[in-house]
Amino acid sequence: MEIPFRCGNVAIAGLPNVGKSTLLNSLLGRKLSITSPKPQTTRISIKGIKTTDSYQIIYVDTPGCHVGGSRVDKLMIHETSSAVLSVDIVCLLAEPTKNKKSEMYLLLEKIAAGGIPTILALSKSDIYSRKELLDAADKYSGFGNFQHIIPISARQGENIEKLEQLIVDSLPISQPLYTPEQITTQTDLFLTAEFIREQIFLLLHQELPYTIFVETDLIENTDDAVQIDATIIVSKENHKPMVLGKGGKMLKEIGTRARKELKAHFGKNVHLNLWVKIGNTEDAYL
Repeated sequence: MEIPFRCGNVAIAGLPNVGKSTLLNSLLGRKLSITSPKPQTTRISIKGIKTTDSYQIIYVDTPGCHVGGSRVDKLMIHETSSAVLSVDIVCLLAEPTKNKKSEMYLLLEKIAAGGIPTILALSKSDIYSRKELLDAADKYSGFGNFQHIIPISARQGENIEKLEQLIVDSLPISQPLYTPEQITTQTDLFLTAEFIREQIFLLLHQELPYTIFVETDLIENTDDAVQIDATIIVSKENHKPMVLGKGGKMLKEIGTRARKELKAHFGKNVHLNLWVKIGNTEDAYL
């Protein structure tokens, strides 16, 4: 008997810093979404596509659900709300003991309003005891009608294959929406800017605000290399020296680290030129 092909969209949702982007990368088996210790690193939804002989999953990595007053905060809430209401399945990530109840209830209300089948994944299971995981499963089971509750560790790869199988079993029978070669709907211009922004956060996450923005000005491909020009935009005059560093050392380090990630992404050598300027960073996300 022929196994029917399954295909669908799956939103990876949760509060800030619960490991959504790390989970996306683990499920895809490659790096697509940036990660950092800074909450709300993901600003807009990012799609990652995984295709096998029997299924295609379009994962949607959503911004962390955070109630704030800025225009960027409101944009991120809108991004998450739109994503969880327009998919076939929601994979809701929750850290066993560190979730803000008010924001978690808000997210659960949005999911419930759409009536979307939901799998609850208890993240970072490698740093919690069995009792803490069981207590969390019992607590969250009263929050919503979850199809499954499963502990996972994206960093350690624990239960990732099992989670994906639960997702596949819930997907609708459908033909693929994308070609097997396509791994994302994002452009190289966007991904390049994200890889650079990631290194800025990793090196300067305690000093710089969320609203720092990176704009990719140029990508030129040749047979053996990629030429990239990009501009780092900061919102205040005193932020610029932080990014540059003494004698330009910090900017050089950002470039060195970003170049390594970009080389892995493009599969060839990368020549990267970076500039820093002052501008309106908040409007850049709107």
